[in-house]
Amino acid sequence: MATDKKGRQLPDLSPEQVVKLQDALLTNADALMAAAVDILEAGNVALARSLAILSMEESGKAIAIHKRRIEMVLFAEDGDTFRCDMLDALWASHSKKLEAVHEFLVNEDYWFGAEPADPERNQNLLGSIKAWSRRHDKSKQRGFYVELGRSGEVVRRNEEGDEAALRQVMEYVHQIGWQIRLGEHIEGKRQDERERGMPPASALAIEAMIKVYDEVGSDALWRTREELRENLTAGVPGQPLKNAAYRFNVSDARTDAFRNVGKPGYEAETRQLRSLNAELRRWVEPDDTAGR
Repeated sequence: MATDKKGRQLPDLSPEQVVKLQDALLTNADALMAAAVDILEAGNVALARSLAILSMEESGKAIAIHKRRIEMVLFAEDGDTFRCDMLDALWASHSKKLEAVHEFLVNEDYWFGAEPADPERNQNLLGSIKAWSRRHDKSKQRGFYVELGRSGEVVRRNEEGDEAALRQVMEYVHQIGWQIRLGEHIEGKRQDERERGMPPASALAIEAMIKVYDEVGSDALWRTREELRENLTAGVPGQPLKNAAYRFNVSDARTDAFRNVGKPGYEAETRQLRSLNAELRRWVEPDDTAGR
């Protein structure tokens, strides 16, 4: 069964329409995942898996929108349309949506944890991008459709499935939902800093940074400590943002981490923040039962 087709060109989108689209995509991905949970609890693993993979495809579209917003500000020319060939192709292709998810999960650009992201380990766990997307697309079809075999026999919709693998797909959808929102916060801050620039650092701050550089021993950003010192001494001039209306932080918006808790499109972020808050409370609040 063919899964991809040539699609129409998407309309151009204003900044306001992009925000509404992203909210709608993440809300729908979360709703599909919630429906998959309900169907799983009713005992139909295969159908639940198909819905979860549809949810993952919606997440792939949200990833593409996020990437395009970054491109508009950093790499596109002023006045370029938000609509582009990449979005047209992805919207028309099941496999490209799943490939976007695969790349996002492998790189984990916005991972938040005690240890840094490990793309090599993620790649080993997920497998190759083509095999991964093909496997999930076929799993989705097996849960939805009645097919015909080679000799004309009816191949009924597969009612069996790997529940552990299904729960992993659901976890992927949740992970993408909160990491995209964390990514908006991170990229918004980067855009603000790029526009604002960095004033020359004080001698005390420079020595502190040099000390950190020596302790970490990383050349990821600076080739030598002398180069680091020169940049801190000179400062960095601000740069105007291209297509600034598509930036992540508009001038009159709150920028704290909790500003969108409970809003549509922020379901995964809300769950993650509440989970982190509960975990933090367990660490900082005394156990009333201790010593009893």
